[in-house]
Amino acid sequence: MPCHLAGKFPHLQLLQLTLCYFVVDIPEILERGGGPRLAFLRYCVLSMNMEPMFVFLAQEYRLRPGHAGALALFDVFCARQASARLRAYELLPPRELLVEAAIAGIRAQWTQMQSPEPPDEASAIRLATPSRNLFDAIARGVQQDANGHLARVSSTYDPALTPEENLPGGKLSEGQRHFVENVWHPILKPRLVGAGFLHLATVA
Repeated sequence: MPCHLAGKFPHLQLLQLTLCYFVVDIPEILERGGGPRLAFLRYCVLSMNMEPMFVFLAQEYRLRPGHAGALALFDVFCARQASARLRAYELLPPRELLVEAAIAGIRAQWTQMQSPEPPDEASAIRLATPSRNLFDAIARGVQQDANGHLARVSSTYDPALTPEENLPGGKLSEGQRHFVENVWHPILKPRLVGAGFLHLATVA
């Protein structure tokens, strides 16, 4: 029985603690796709839990690596001033600089690619597809952190409820509403969808 039902039956209250420690298999939800994945990703947006969203998109990027996708993932989730920066300090700059250094090269290539004029021979930058493994270490670190936010979502999200019902009190806080209306919809979602992460086009 899902833990949200336990409190409705007084004779089952002794079981409620055990029931509520049910852990959801987030990778399975993300891999399965369909309605359950859309609902979960919507919950991630509404609750401002970006770690599961990043893990999903990093896997999508791995299948189709490219300049736009790499820059979007870094700028949205990993950059020092990112609007949806992961709560994983040890994995991101300024603590960890490898991905940031790789992104600098990718950004230079992207700038050259977008220029209407061909570069002169002396300043031309050699173009190369970004590594498909670029975000693997960050995604793996987020997944393996037993005390991290992805682990917390695994222990609190109930697939039997709607995304809104999974929120505390069943509704958005002021901070969450501000994020959805002023950050996610006008800025982050268009950036990610425009970079090729088309699964997000129908999320939230």
